[in-house]
Amino acid sequence: MAESLDDLLAQIQAEFQEKDKGKPLEKKPLLEEDDLKSPPTNSSMYQPISSSQSSRSPAEDSMLSELKAEFEEKECEAQRKRQQQQQKEELKAKQREQRKREALKQQAQEWLNNLKPHSEEGLWFEEFSYSYPSKLEAAIDYLQALRETP
Repeated sequence: MAESLDDLLAQIQAEFQEKDKGKPLEKKPLLEEDDLKSPPTNSSMYQPISSSQSSRSPAEDSMLSELKAEFEEKECEAQRKRQQQQQKEELKAKQREQRKREALKQQAQEWLNNLKPHSEEGLWFEEFSYSYPSKLEAAIDYLQALRETP
């Protein structure tokens, strides 16, 4: 762009001031045809205003710093609460699984007590349990598999 952003703003402001005074407007295109054909140069591109260039007062800077600190503190607190909630839920799930496992263990022990070792099921289970550290563990897995089968 041949004209800077400030020049364009000044032109627009002048046009509105002329309009308000009742004078006829001098229409000049904001962008020339040559400007549209050539790529913009770095100097004509928008450059953000850094905080050192801004027109904020020290009081505004202080207030913004306080707001930022307060926001960050609230975010940290919210994150901490989310983590605590997640830990509670994980603990509850773990306890629920332990209770299920304990109930299944009791059922497996009862099933083993009622199992007749020389019956067809007893002989099958004897062979099935060889790969387990204990018959109780084998019975737990067996009963759990029976429950999961539709």
